[in-house]
Amino acid sequence: SSNGNTPTGLSTIDLNSPEPSNVEEEYGPYPINRVVQGLEGNAKLLLGTTSSTIRSGVLLHTGEWPGWDDSMTMPNSEGCLHAHPEDIEAIWLDLVALGVTVNENPYSSINYPYDPQGLISVYVV
Repeated sequence: SSNGNTPTGLSTIDLNSPEPSNVEEEYGPYPINRVVQGLEGNAKLLLGTTSSTIRSGVLLHTGEWPGWDDSMTMPNSEGCLHAHPEDIEAIWLDLVALGVTVNENPYSSINYPYDPQGLISVYVV
């Protein structure tokens, strides 16, 4: 997000099943990519898997926001990474084609039950 709420740096990331259908408008219908543990940069200071973590719940996802269409910039978030619906679908399909497992969504990175399957680097452009 452009408001500074998205932790920057290197983190682990994992593919989880979609958020519940009652919040599909906010998260989209596709599996989400959950940022699990910060490794470098601000992410290392802010993101973790324990209850003392400053931030958790950072996701790479889309949404179907009221009044928004894909010709517009993404709406701000409280720290998540937003992408166009077709891009999130492509990421999901490409990851699965590479052998990445869609893990059952635990709805949190606190006490995360899986070994994250990838890395993500987030920086300000």
